[in-house]
Amino acid sequence: MPNALDEKKKASLASRLIVAAILIAIFVPCLFLGGYFWLVFVSAALIIGTYELIHCTKREYGWWVYLITYIFVLVNAYWFLLKGNYEANLGEGAFVFTLNPPSSGLSVSIMVIALDLFAYFALAMFDKKINADDVFYLFGMGLLFALGMQAMMVARFLPHDYFSESGAVFDYYGSAVFFIFVAMATIFNDTFAYFVGIFFGKHKMIPAVSPNKTWEGFFGGWLLGGGFTLGFALLTDYFGYPLLPTMVIFAPESRWYFVVLLSFLLPLVGNLGDLSFSYIKRHFGTKDFGTILRAHGGILDRVDSFSFTMIFACLVAAISASGWAIL
Repeated sequence: MPNALDEKKKASLASRLIVAAILIAIFVPCLFLGGYFWLVFVSAALIIGTYELIHCTKREYGWWVYLITYIFVLVNAYWFLLKGNYEANLGEGAFVFTLNPPSSGLSVSIMVIALDLFAYFALAMFDKKINADDVFYLFGMGLLFALGMQAMMVARFLPHDYFSESGAVFDYYGSAVFFIFVAMATIFNDTFAYFVGIFFGKHKMIPAVSPNKTWEGFFGGWLLGGGFTLGFALLTDYFGYPLLPTMVIFAPESRWYFVVLLSFLLPLVGNLGDLSFSYIKRHFGTKDFGTILRAHGGILDRVDSFSFTMIFACLVAAISASGWAIL
């Protein structure tokens, strides 16, 4: 028998729907237009999210902590553009910047990561407000957030050249299919888990980490989310818009197994991301990372699952294109 909704749940649901509608009105045009529209959208999320991850600790840091953290997050998030454009223009006469350099894909710099870690430890030596927990949290969370947001850019920019050269009418849609697929797996999982949970949830999943999550919601989100996402992939591929050139379903040498694998693994990975970010919030004794999105919390509360699913999807895409040698 479905659970009854109290006034608090009704108010929360109404607030979620209103904010979600506003986000969709901004998100969808930027996603479909791609290019610098999407770059600006992700950059805004990067700036706000970095502020939230620093403030989550509820500790007062000096400006130098903010400076190092922002440099660390932004450089790592944009590294695929910095490295790719440098390599693309090496030996060329005039520098030409592109959002989709030839080496487009997830990329980090070992040198930058090492320097950032050295900087955090140096701060801990001279700043009494910074301890070992701060060093590892700011470093680890900063790197995770940067990679997640980089993956959101790579997933949108990566297919652009393939579809823009195909002569298709819906080029903007075609180059966004892979991102939409991953986003749908993430959103459908969250949405179905939420509604199945509030109406049919009886058994708590991990109450110490996420008090409202139930096993009913978990399985509902996973199976329904995975099924709807797979249906979307089949439909778009049938009409000539595969997820990626290496993930075509209706073809003589089909790689349908990558699509099925992603359809049902992405909801699980999204759950891991959601629970991991919830674990961090519980560790610091806070309900949300921020309040900018009202009932949805902050930017980090919205990109928790996306960070994990986008990274995972980009890795699988790289494997499907280049084999396991990419590792």
